[in-house]
Amino acid sequence: MMVPTLTERREALIAECSMQRSSLSHQIAALRPPSEGGLGLLGSVNMKVPLMIAGVVLGMAVVKPSRALPLLTTGLSLYKMAKSVLSIVRSRQLDTSQQI
Repeated sequence: MMVPTLTERREALIAECSMQRSSLSHQIAALRPPSEGGLGLLGSVNMKVPLMIAGVVLGMAVVKPSRALPLLTTGLSLYKMAKSVLSIVRSRQLDTSQQI
């Protein structure tokens, strides 16, 4: 039985690291949004904010459920209000841009 030398072990580790890097880059590319060339539902711009909010709410519900429900209802009502205000602002911007 022959024991590999340090040089042989180093070369084997370098080759293994290279294969792992290549595999990881392919896996990351699959998570990118379609505009960047991957399947990427999770990486899309439209999903980042809702996923972050859902993560925070889920974390709060797990840690302190008695505080999570009132904050969740308040947050939901603020979200609805902001959404309606933004739609009004956008419609006014469209009106003014069409008048010009």
